[in-house]
Amino acid sequence: MAQRKTNNSGKRKTTTRKSSGNQRRPSSGRTSTQAADVTVADYWLAFSKSRFFFPVMTILVITVIVLIDLLISWNNYDRFFIMLGIELILAAAVWIIGLVLSLGSESSSDEGTAS
Repeated sequence: MAQRKTNNSGKRKTTTRKSSGNQRRPSSGRTSTQAADVTVADYWLAFSKSRFFFPVMTILVITVIVLIDLLISWNNYDRFFIMLGIELILAAAVWIIGLVLSLGSESSSDEGTAS
């Protein structure tokens, strides 16, 4: 596509011919009608890897637990608050046990790498 022109001094000058924009580009094998099917699982996977996953799921789980407690108590508020109190005590106990276990495993791994 390059043409060589000579000017009066005898030097060769190389120019390129610009092609028209009507030429087709090589396709990647996928047309617009073959778009990827996006499912709910794809959205769930993207959401589970985001930074909003843990706070949103925490609020959702707490809301579901409180609503189940309300449903079970049938507007008997004494029963509702007793159930909710027991659940809060159990959640706090599980959280403290997990915290103690994680601190114990970190200190033992630090001692093994120090030598």
